Amino acid sequence: MDGTLRRAALIFLAAAAYAVGFWPSHLVRDAVLRAFGNPPYRGVWLLIPHLFLYTTLQALVCFGLWSLLARAGWMPRLQLSLRWRTFAWGLAAGLVSVALTVAFFFATGQAGAFHAPRVDAWNAAANVFSNFFEEYVYRGFILSALTAALGFWPAALLSSIAFAATHQQYPSSLQALIAVVAILWAWVGKRTGGLLAPYTAHMTLDWILDPII
Repeated sequence: MDGTLRRAALIFLAAAAYAVGFWPSHLVRDAVLRAFGNPPYRGVWLLIPHLFLYTTLQALVCFGLWSLLARAGWMPRLQLSLRWRTFAWGLAAGLVSVALTVAFFFATGQAGAFHAPRVDAWNAAANVFSNFFEEYVYRGFILSALTAALGFWPAALLSSIAFAATHQQYPSSLQALIAVVAILWAWVGKRTGGLLAPYTAHMTLDWILDPII
C-alpha cells in the first residue's frame, strides 16, 4: 500500500479505536448497570465496572487491531520492558505527576479538596485493571499507530489530548493538566521502550492521590 494511504489508514484506525471508548462502550456499560439495578458505586460495584465495563471493550478492540497491524508490519509489536530501570522511570514520572497535580490544586485555590487519607481497597484494586487498559489504549495502540503515521511528538500530543478529553467529569483546566501529564507518560514510554513505565506512572499518581483528594 502507498505510504500516504497507510498513514491515513493508521490515523483512521486510531480514531476508530478512540471512538469505541464512547460508542458502544457507554451503551454496554449503562445496559449492564441497569440490568443489575444501577448498584451504588462502591465495594465490588466499584471494581466490576473498572474490570469489565469502562475501557475493557476499547482495549480488546485495540488488541485485535494491533495484532493485525503488527503482523502486517505497519506497527511495532507491544513492548512491556519489564526491567527495574523501566519501573524506576515510571515511578519518577508518577511522582512528578503527583507534584504537578498538587501544585495545580493549590495554584487554583482548591487546596480544600485535600483531606485525611481514606484508603479504599476496592478502588485501589480497580485501578490496577482500568489503568492498564487505559495505558494499553492511549500510550499503547493509539500512540503507536499515530507515531507510525505522524512521528512521535505529534502522536504524543494528539493521544494525550484524546486521553484528557475522556475525563469529562473534570473542568477543562484539569483536563489540560491531564494532557500535560499524559505527554510526560508518553515520553517515558518512548524513553524506556515499553508500556511498564507509563503504567507505573499512572498507578503512582492514582494510588497516592486518590486517598487524599
